[in-house]
Amino acid sequence: MVNQKTVIVAIVLLLVGLGIGYGVGIAVAPVRTVTTTITATAGVSVGLRGAVPIAALLPLTGTLSSFGEENKVAIELAVSEVNDWLKSIGAPWYLQLVVEDTATDPKTALDKVRMLHGRGIKFFIGPMGSGEIREIKSYVDSNKLLVISQSSTSPALSIPGDFILRYCPDDNVQGPAIARVAFDAGVRYLIPVWLGNAWGDGLKDATVKAFLNLLKKYNEQGAVHEGLRIQEGGKEFSVEVAKLNDYVTEWVSKYGVDKVGVLLITYEEAIPFFTVASKYDILGKVKWFGSDGTAGNALLASTKETAEFANKVKFISTIAAPSETPKFEYVKNHIVKTLGRVPAPYAYNSYDIVWTLAMALAVVNDYNPEKVRDVLPKVVENYYGASGWFKLNEAGDRAFADYELWAIIKEGDKYVWKVVGVWRGATDSIDWKMKFY
Repeated sequence: MVNQKTVIVAIVLLLVGLGIGYGVGIAVAPVRTVTTTITATAGVSVGLRGAVPIAALLPLTGTLSSFGEENKVAIELAVSEVNDWLKSIGAPWYLQLVVEDTATDPKTALDKVRMLHGRGIKFFIGPMGSGEIREIKSYVDSNKLLVISQSSTSPALSIPGDFILRYCPDDNVQGPAIARVAFDAGVRYLIPVWLGNAWGDGLKDATVKAFLNLLKKYNEQGAVHEGLRIQEGGKEFSVEVAKLNDYVTEWVSKYGVDKVGVLLITYEEAIPFFTVASKYDILGKVKWFGSDGTAGNALLASTKETAEFANKVKFISTIAAPSETPKFEYVKNHIVKTLGRVPAPYAYNSYDIVWTLAMALAVVNDYNPEKVRDVLPKVVENYYGASGWFKLNEAGDRAFADYELWAIIKEGDKYVWKVVGVWRGATDSIDWKMKFY
């Protein structure tokens, strides 16, 4: 039987990056400086043994399915590495991963949480969508189940003391990034189209507020249209696009084509929406702006009609930017090798969730969500992984981030997603990687 003190020492060595290996020929996720708080909480007596189950709730079907596929690969990679590391230090336990498809559907997500809880599982990676998180929140809080989402961003879910942590910033950070892109592109009259769910409503409000603030700051004439709130999961948007065409036509006639832009906050609904929009001449002449719901979406780029339209309207989508470290490159290369494409940044968050969750479990040595939740912020603060270094704020969300700007670019006879710039949150400015506007 391994001595608990030995495991604590191994965790501390891992956290300070002293090169504990885990049998796969790469360095462990390095971290910053460990603090005494972590080691002080480690002397518990319950003890982990055998299989320690964690569940990944991913949209393997539905409107975030391409993201779900990428995150599954990242999670499986991290679990394999963690288990090799635990074995190498003689730990008497290992992670047992259970993956369930939420279909990007809130009710399905809740059903899966209830089912898995009934099987004794108390730790969950995901779900990815804020609508799913909102649906399961009451149940997980009541039952003290720990949920860590890699991508939920609704500001309405930023609640201190609950059992939901999020390894991404809420949309009070993303909104200003989108607003700055649109403003710097010359747009002064913005027409929003957004999903009628917790995520879409919150991001639309944050973006509109930030855009209006920019107009005021620079003393520019402009406005935001009431826009269109559309149905999540919709497959056909002829009526909605016809209305949008009327809105755009009216504003272009008043303000000019260069000053009017469309904000599209959707998941894969962008595909049928773009398909219809491409039939209208004026909609192909104004600039369009997206968000983390579309950035890097594989289906959007691989569908010729929608990729052509996105390229034509210079459709830029924002997504929280990971730091480009050796660990980032390693995870990216693994996913590219597995799936044949560069993943959207949330896959790196998923990888880091597995590692930090495993570290916290080892620190408290107890299958106890409340204890793990309480120690995770300190573990995270001393960890430097695939998504870089970050801290959790008082609501348990990633406290800060820059945002990558993703666009669909034509390369030869194919359309591919490329990072064309980065929005820097500290300065509210954009570093362009290529000339775009």
